[in-house]
Amino acid sequence: MKAITTLSVAATIALAAQFAFAQGMGMGAPNFAAIDADSNGELTAEELAALPFVQNGNAQADQILTQWDSDSSGTVSEEEFNNRPAMGMGMGMGMGG
Repeated sequence: MKAITTLSVAATIALAAQFAFAQGMGMGAPNFAAIDADSNGELTAEELAALPFVQNGNAQADQILTQWDSDSSGTVSEEEFNNRPAMGMGMGMGMGG
C-alpha cells in the first residue's frame, strides 16, 4: 500500500510540475540560467523553491532536487538539469532546458 501511495504522490507531483512549467514559465521549460540565480552553475533547493510551481504549492523543492540530482551531490548541475528525468506522462519535460 505504501508503494502505491508513494507512486501516486510522485505521479501527482510530476504532472503538477509539468503543467506549472508550461504555465508559469512562459513558452516551454525554463532554461538552466534562468533558475541559477547566483550563476554558480549549480541549482540548490533554494533556487528550485523559487520556481512558480513550487511557490504555488504544487511541488516541493527538495523532492525535485532529489529527482534531478543524479550524482547525489546535493545540487543539480546543468548537465543533470538537461538530462533530468521526464516529468509527467510523456509530456516533454525530460530532455533539454
